[in-house]
Formats: sequence, structure tokens, C-alpha cells
Amino acid sequence: MDNSLKNGEKLVIVGAGELAEIAYEYFSYDSPYEIVAFSAVKDYIKMEKLYDLPVVPFEEIHQIYPANEYKAFVAVPYTNFNRLRTRLYHETKNKGYELASYVSSNAFVWKNVTIGENCFIFENNVLQHHVSVGNNVILWSGNHIGHRSVIKDHCFI
Repeated sequence: MDNSLKNGEKLVIVGAGELAEIAYEYFSYDSPYEIVAFSAVKDYIKMEKLYDLPVVPFEEIHQIYPANEYKAFVAVPYTNFNRLRTRLYHETKNKGYELASYVSSNAFVWKNVTIGENCFIFENNVLQHHVSVGNNVILWSGNHIGHRSVIKDHCFI
């Protein structure tokens, strides 16, 4: 994506593992967001920087990147049956953050589909007429979600 198309919304990625790196790539090149930092639980921080951006303790994220100025995306995979991503999703919401979603420009999403917050929809997904996707859902590449299907919160498909 041409950086001149960025809308100025700044995003902190909660996570510093493989999915956080993937989220960085997709949000950076196929969304209007500007990634400014990564965040991880203090005891799990393995590096000070990732992609030349700071990795800050999750416990301090709201002090360094206030929720009224930044959005967040929780980039944690299906670890422990989605429980870790779900916990961090709720903790991030409790800190006051609006959670961003990413939908690939190479996904087919019908005009009346609803998508919750903190969702990540990879390329080559098809979401047909009146599909409803809850909050904190990851749809990996290549799914076909038929018309009027409902995907509830905190799923990884």
C-alpha cells in the first residue's frame, strides 16, 4: 500500500511472536494503519525491538501509548485453545483501547457482511451474503464462509 494512503491512525500490536510479525506485514502493506510498537507481557519480552520498533511491556502499554491516541490489535494465535488471545483481548479492552481489524484486500467480502473488532481475515477468504463474524476472530487463508453463517467470538479458523 502506498504510504500516502495512510489515514494517520497509529496501531500497537499486542504480541511479539510469529503472528505479530505477520500482522505487522499485513497491516503495514495492506491497511491504512501505521504500526508504532509491539507489546508483550513483561516476563515474555525477548527483544527490545522488532522491525526496528519498540517492544514495550503490556503492563505499561497504556502509559506509553495512551488509548485515546492509539488503537491496538491483539496478535496471538490459537495458543491454549484461543484462551491467551481471549484474555489479552479483554485486558486490552479494559485498558480502554479500540481494537482494529484487518481484512485482506484479496478477500471477497460481500457488502452486508458484519465483522467484529480484533479480527484478522487473510487473503483468499470468501464471506458470502449476510455472514456475521464476531470479535477476536482469525480466518486463515482460503476459507469459504457460506451465506448467513455466524462465527462467534474468539475463534481461529
